[in-house]
Amino acid sequence: MEINGFGSEKKAYSIHATSGMDMDGLIKAIRHTNLGIRWRAALALGDIGEPAIKPLIRAIRESDQDIRWLASLALSRIGEPAIPQLIRLLFEKDADLRWHATRVLSGIGVPAIPSLIGLLREDDSDVQWRSAFALSLIGEAAVDPLILALKDRSWWVRVRAAWALGEIKDRRAVEPLIQSVNDQDWYVRWSAADALGKIGDKRAATCLGKALKESDSFVQVPASWALGKIGSDAPVDALIESLRNPDWYVRWGAADALGNIGDRRALPHLERILEDKDEYVRRAAEEAIRKIHAKNPEGS
Repeated sequence: MEINGFGSEKKAYSIHATSGMDMDGLIKAIRHTNLGIRWRAALALGDIGEPAIKPLIRAIRESDQDIRWLASLALSRIGEPAIPQLIRLLFEKDADLRWHATRVLSGIGVPAIPSLIGLLREDDSDVQWRSAFALSLIGEAAVDPLILALKDRSWWVRVRAAWALGEIKDRRAVEPLIQSVNDQDWYVRWSAADALGKIGDKRAATCLGKALKESDSFVQVPASWALGKIGSDAPVDALIESLRNPDWYVRWGAADALGNIGDRRALPHLERILEDKDEYVRRAAEEAIRKIHAKNPEGS
């Protein structure tokens, strides 16, 4: 019989395979020169459960990468009881140690979601991003809590939530992200537009077209990229108008988007900016023209 994938038969095997060692013996065994013994010791420690957490946390702090990896494996098997100790590791100075903790938390999955959502509110930006990354790896189960986080009073929580939703690409997030394109904070608007582009849902086209009229280029350009990913439903005329913007960054983003959309109506306008004063804009126009011709070969 198995419980949560780690049943009595598996536990009996792992203990047998490590010669019935006690916990201290198993902790020593994950430092053994024989990889097979180290692997089986890690599995056995994971099956022991909560009593093995503190020794494994000590092991994961060691500099040896193999030991860190095996301790991470064991902590993943233990699951929910290890969450508080893993969260503490996210605040360590050692970036690699924080990376291991992030991966283990994402592997634990659903039980870790409330703690990870809470960490989005921390002052430490690295902890915020690692939490968002772990939530993005957890995937669909994290979508609803992340949608709620789009309404958080702290702008950085909304930014991290939008980013994670873009990585997950679940269409449940489209309408909430459309609302976030109108957020009072420009960074949130930028993140929401970028996330909508990653998801690629055509419902976002109208909203992103309006974002092209934002005064801030750091919102206009992600909106352009997003429209380029959405494709045929994008407001081509609005993007063509953006080619006349005095900000080179906006012209560059619009040219890139028009190339990805592939609408021939953009060709004369792109040809006009082949003489643009900015090299990046000229290159974007050349590439966009090439893409449009490739999508619309002569005689097709």
